[in-house]
Amino acid sequence: MNKRRLIQALLFVIFVPTISGCRRDPLAEWLERHKENAKAKGLSDVEQHCELALSRLRNRILDPEPILVTVLLRTVTKSGRYLLLDALDEDKDVVGFGIREEYTDVNGLKTVLTEEYPAFAHQMGSEVLPLRLCPVQIRDAGQRKNEQRWGEYVKGEGIDVSNPRATELWRETFAPVWVSNPEPNKVDVYVYVYDKAGHKSDPLKLPALPPESAYKPTPEELFWRKVRMDRQRSVEKVP
Repeated sequence: MNKRRLIQALLFVIFVPTISGCRRDPLAEWLERHKENAKAKGLSDVEQHCELALSRLRNRILDPEPILVTVLLRTVTKSGRYLLLDALDEDKDVVGFGIREEYTDVNGLKTVLTEEYPAFAHQMGSEVLPLRLCPVQIRDAGQRKNEQRWGEYVKGEGIDVSNPRATELWRETFAPVWVSNPEPNKVDVYVYVYDKAGHKSDPLKLPALPPESAYKPTPEELFWRKVRMDRQRSVEKVP
């Protein structure tokens, strides 16, 4: 090896690891910010889930178990309520989510209802941590999951399953997803995600739906509002 090649090899050994180590990881940065925000608000479960997700990202191993990082219940349109979920899933096979509701009556007796909705059975995406939106209806009269209609949805009846689209654009094809609005000392709601292999994330407690007067849309919600408005305009232009 001549002197020039030796110098090039030494420079490669010295500088390439340094450059690689300086590369920004937007996902890790987002998780770090979300973790600090959760810590400031006293959301210890969200903070722990962020820490677990960060450790999964850094271990250089493909972990099949999903992690639910965020879950919110929001009004995205005037009459449309959605679950907003962020889930880390390194093998990208999340199928749906489970809703576990714990009710406490006036005598302190507790009952539990758990339902699983395969809402993402036909949703395809390349992102490891996508924001998933799912249209929901508020459970206010003991409504239950319609197993037959959800079975038809999973089979893809009436849906072009070869055309991957965002879930919120399938609102008209969805069977109802029922979720109670959490109430202190009355109804606690927990949400988890699950994948094709049956792995389930640890649950997160769902915050109550904000009052309309106090509601401020998130940037993600504003984005999807624009998507829907643009879609509606394009439909109206068709003769």
